[in-house]
Amino acid sequence: MRNFLRRSPLVAALALAAAAFTAAPALALASDDDTPGASPAGLDQEVTLSSKAANNRKPTPPPGDRESKTDVCGPPYVLGNKSLGPELLPTRGPLGEIVRGYTLYGGLPPTEFLDRYFNEKTDFYNYPPDFGFAHPEGFGNAKPIVYTKLLPVGYKVDRFGGESGAFLSPLGTPYAQRALPPSNLNTFSGDLAHKCNYHAYKVIRAFRVDAGPIAPAFQQPGEGLQLHTLAKYIPGAPANDQGEVSVGWLADNGYLARLS
Repeated sequence: MRNFLRRSPLVAALALAAAAFTAAPALALASDDDTPGASPAGLDQEVTLSSKAANNRKPTPPPGDRESKTDVCGPPYVLGNKSLGPELLPTRGPLGEIVRGYTLYGGLPPTEFLDRYFNEKTDFYNYPPDFGFAHPEGFGNAKPIVYTKLLPVGYKVDRFGGESGAFLSPLGTPYAQRALPPSNLNTFSGDLAHKCNYHAYKVIRAFRVDAGPIAPAFQQPGEGLQLHTLAKYIPGAPANDQGEVSVGWLADNGYLARLS
């Protein structure tokens, strides 16, 4: 409270009542003065998203910003659980722009979100079918919307996840449109140089992928563009049991140049 001079009991009571009704700030990942940076290096500033574990409320930012170069994108994690994602997210630079407008758990309490989407037997999230491609008008029994797309030289892409994965999106696609779980924002302990497990690339040798709109998932709307890297489009590329070629292999073999 601000400093008070001596006042009548009635005035003091009214002041205390007004302070008691002050609302807590709503969940927001980006402040009004956020500005995009020139490169992923501009991730030094972030806002604290604190989770109130006692009453299982979704995280809300306390007053003011807290500067941290080690905590952004975790640890700490919400309720101390890596599956629930980090408490601290960037608000400025390229990553601040990508997570702008993203609402953790789509507004669900954290434990309810886990009950809905997390598979305790596999210790992993349940992903949507058909590699996460959307279906016409949302009808799950319709064929997914997938087409072949050529990625030309100079085309820029990115992903939230390690290089063993096989999915990309156009550079800067908002996180909510990717329909990923919150744990994909965790900085990988073995790769601290890539905050929020974010990797960006530029195509240096044209290649084809399966492409299409992203289905809603994890309380997020999706609708961004998904690029699925498959070995069948690249002669000599190694394939996993699902026919995918990893992003790391593409970067190591002259198809993608790492930008971050």
